[in-house]
Amino acid sequence: MWVATLLAVVGLVGVAVITQFTGYRLGGTITVPVLAVYTLKNILMLPVFILSTLAAYVGLWYLRQRTLIYGRDEFIAALLIGTSVPLITLLGLIQTGFGADLIVFYGSILPGLAAYNFHSIKPEFRRNDLLATVGLFTALFVVGWVLVSPGTAARFGTVTPPMLFAETADVAVFNNAVVGIESEAVIISREVVAGLFIFGLVLSERLRSRFGVRIGIITAILLAVYALMNYWLIVMYLVLFVLVFGLVQALHYATLRYGRVLLGTTTAFGLLVAVPLTLSLPIDRGLAAFFVAFLAGITAYNAHVTGSFDRRLVLPLQAVVFVPALLVARLFATPEPRGIPQELTLPVVLVSVVVVFVGLAIGRWYAVDQPDESEVLSASVLSGGDS
Repeated sequence: MWVATLLAVVGLVGVAVITQFTGYRLGGTITVPVLAVYTLKNILMLPVFILSTLAAYVGLWYLRQRTLIYGRDEFIAALLIGTSVPLITLLGLIQTGFGADLIVFYGSILPGLAAYNFHSIKPEFRRNDLLATVGLFTALFVVGWVLVSPGTAARFGTVTPPMLFAETADVAVFNNAVVGIESEAVIISREVVAGLFIFGLVLSERLRSRFGVRIGIITAILLAVYALMNYWLIVMYLVLFVLVFGLVQALHYATLRYGRVLLGTTTAFGLLVAVPLTLSLPIDRGLAAFFVAFLAGITAYNAHVTGSFDRRLVLPLQAVVFVPALLVARLFATPEPRGIPQELTLPVVLVSVVVVFVGLAIGRWYAVDQPDESEVLSASVLSGGDS
């Protein structure tokens, strides 16, 4: 885990620095650092990412030429096009016996994210933006390849839960740097996870459009899967969310930094804090802890950019997606000893229903109803209205 964390922190800070001084997007704040770890874990996924990004870029270009799509709809379209290619490819590979873990599913959002960001930058800067992206990715990949060596594995491979030193990591296998620890068991079908991703995307966007609060596209879905592994991962998520939110508020107040610079810096802090938390809590899945830190950092930033009155809705609305996703995941999986819920009993279902209704009730209580667009138009002088 420590190698992946080091690469991600350097990558996030690198993106923040480059963005601050050049304005380049580098495919999004998390794209390059996650892609570097993603590729070291599954080397064959790099060409899948490239093809998916090209598909999303061309698809988004076509939509922009043929429709009036813009803003959030444009981002979602790029995400859907870019995600479909790696998910379909992955599910096809799984049928042939190819092994894949959750990092691949997390990485499936990267092509759409990269395509959207490349479209959003001015055409005259795209070439340099692409070169900077490739350069930073190459540097992180080379550093990771060098660090995952037999000597490093023998001395430091088990300091933190194995991730890039595990037998499921291509870089560890290629460099003969696999540590002698049993690999993590697969507890849920990847087809089910793919279905949950689609469910989470649709429900999260519905909640965002209704309440105007960012709760993360796949955050609640990944947390539901991780809850089946170890409930301490959820505890770590909440602790990191509070810590990172406090930092992002303080850092913004002290420096007035915002956007990718602030997101990258604070998420890097969350990753660093995640390492001692993983060692102090009964958590033995380095990959899960790594991505929980990412999710906490991104959620904390989303809460920061949400209005002070509405940000109290972030966690309740996440629970509205998390709870049903957890129940569905539990139907198709057997949780690990520390996973929850151990049994899908009637009290568990009733409590879940109550949590969802409470979350929606909180949203309804605090949310401000948006005016009906047709009424606004009819009352506008531009439409010939009387008012």
